[in-house]
Amino acid sequence: MDAEGKVSTGRKREIDILKGILTITMILCHSIQFFGVEKDPVQGLLVNVINLTTFSGFVFCFGYVGEMAYFQKSWPTAAKKMGKNVLRILIAFYLSGIAYVALVEGKIFRMDFIREVLFLQKYPGWSEFLVSFSAMLLIGIVCFPVFKRMNGKILILCALISGGFCFLPYERITNSWLALLVGSRHFVTFPVLQYSIFFAAGVWFCKNKIRWKWQLLVLCICLGIPCFYSYAQTGYLPERFPVSLWYLFGGCLFVYLYYVLACFLEKVRGRIGKKVIGCFERIGAQSLFYLLFSNLMIFALDCSSFSFRSVGYGYTYFIVILLVTGYFIHILPVVHFKS
Repeated sequence: MDAEGKVSTGRKREIDILKGILTITMILCHSIQFFGVEKDPVQGLLVNVINLTTFSGFVFCFGYVGEMAYFQKSWPTAAKKMGKNVLRILIAFYLSGIAYVALVEGKIFRMDFIREVLFLQKYPGWSEFLVSFSAMLLIGIVCFPVFKRMNGKILILCALISGGFCFLPYERITNSWLALLVGSRHFVTFPVLQYSIFFAAGVWFCKNKIRWKWQLLVLCICLGIPCFYSYAQTGYLPERFPVSLWYLFGGCLFVYLYYVLACFLEKVRGRIGKKVIGCFERIGAQSLFYLLFSNLMIFALDCSSFSFRSVGYGYTYFIVILLVTGYFIHILPVVHFKS
């Protein structure tokens, strides 16, 4: 979910592969949370790593593709294209959010419930990441001149600003729209200003054609040490909602490793695992559809008599989601949900 809503030679295959990895892991996480057993050591660890990494990874991809698709163009041209994607992702949020309210919460139909979602007064569970994706692109439009001139100094400034917002008095933020921007203890959101450092990093990586650098690996490890230490000492990650500084930077290492892995897979795709790598790429190119459709399938099963929890059931439904979603994309070529 990123830039152009169509296939073009400008697509970066390694980024589609990265989005494919992130999409698959997010669907796995949601399947475990609804139908698996988070107290199981393996599934609990998977959920923690995926939660720490996936949203930040997608925002990184937004920034990376944004540099290619938007920030090399004029503001009017870029703003028009970005605006279309803001609406496209926002519609996905509405569909997922209303489905959650109707199916998981079991609310009866009332216009005030719908209105809360439409006007962003409520962020339904397992859907809030979509509206944050949309808002992140709005930040890209508003801060277009900054991202267009992205360099090392601006990236450091963005990191300081993002980190600084983690120290806001979250309990005083009671407006739902403001909560989407900076976080709150009254709403569950992925605050876009805090996470915008990953967007800026994506722009910087693309602009400078960054791949593997051991210095970046060391930096990411250092940024993640407080988060990893907290987990090792307490068995819990730092605060996620609202996001804390240690949680925010705890995902840096995994995002960078995923990115390096995606670049490596693209480099060797002609020699090993061509079909598997191609599968990651196809899923990444259709990531928005996979995320939306998987949510609808999960919410529908959760409110049915087929819903129960076991380690195997969580994994099984995850596989079913991937197969069914891939099937629908195959038989419905008119669904151009390229992301």
